[in-house]
Amino acid sequence: MDKFFDIALVVVPILFAAALGIFARRKALLGTEEVRGLQQFVIRFGLPCLLFNSCLTAEISPESVSTMVMLIPLAFVAALWGFRARKKLHPYHNLPLLISGKETGMLGIPLFIVLFGAAQSYHMGVLDLAQGVITIPVVSILSAKADENPSPAKITKEVLTSPMLVCSLLGLVLNLTGIRDYLDSFGIMGVITGCTGFLGQPVSAIMLFSAGYNFSLSSQNRRAIWTLSAKHLAFHGIFCIIVQLLLCLMPNVNPMSRWAVLMYYTLPASYLAPSLGHSDDEQAIASSVCSVLTVICLIVFCAMAFMVV
Repeated sequence: MDKFFDIALVVVPILFAAALGIFARRKALLGTEEVRGLQQFVIRFGLPCLLFNSCLTAEISPESVSTMVMLIPLAFVAALWGFRARKKLHPYHNLPLLISGKETGMLGIPLFIVLFGAAQSYHMGVLDLAQGVITIPVVSILSAKADENPSPAKITKEVLTSPMLVCSLLGLVLNLTGIRDYLDSFGIMGVITGCTGFLGQPVSAIMLFSAGYNFSLSSQNRRAIWTLSAKHLAFHGIFCIIVQLLLCLMPNVNPMSRWAVLMYYTLPASYLAPSLGHSDDEQAIASSVCSVLTVICLIVFCAMAFMVV
């Protein structure tokens, strides 16, 4: 019974925030421009703060590095396919993130903690860090206010000056160089993480609310929703098999790493993807895909919980 309530504490707030977004749209409590303003707060301020804290506190071990090395090229393949496919096959601006990104921080880590405890959460944390190597530049490119056909120099500038990339690199530098511990001895680090943590608190609620607000299963979008959901699952199902096979070749692999990889690849697409759509139609399709994949993820999670318990 306790395990049931632990699961409910993670799942119910997610469903509630998305449902609240649907309710706000139907009752016209907020306009589209107001919701996009909230989304811009996430992209420009909230998410960079969360990424800073995540990179600052990440636990990086040799086994973690090995797993990260496996995930990064696979995430790159998915993102590359997304950029190529949106030119002709699926002309949605946010497609690269919808295919390559995973909702690790908001959903994956809390679910993993429910099953295995907070002490094991770093197994999911390093996977989130690994995908960030690809998804942070992808988000930077997609959120850049560039021309339809920007030059390589323009894209490079937008990526390198992205608040998300800058904050992530700053957190890693402070972590790996030991500056974090030095500043912490003077109590300075606590003030910094307190400020960034405070700004990052509303991110989860805003992203889920936005996904619900833009959710739509209209007849004209239904085919695209099922197609993109199926392709996301196909990509990451294959990736999961590849990584699990590679882990079999490694000696003395922690079983938690295998569970983390399994959960990672069953997670839905990043809830940030709808916010990066250039039109209401793109946002609605991305929100619906995230919703479909979330339901599938929760079904798989319940099966995992049954096996673990």
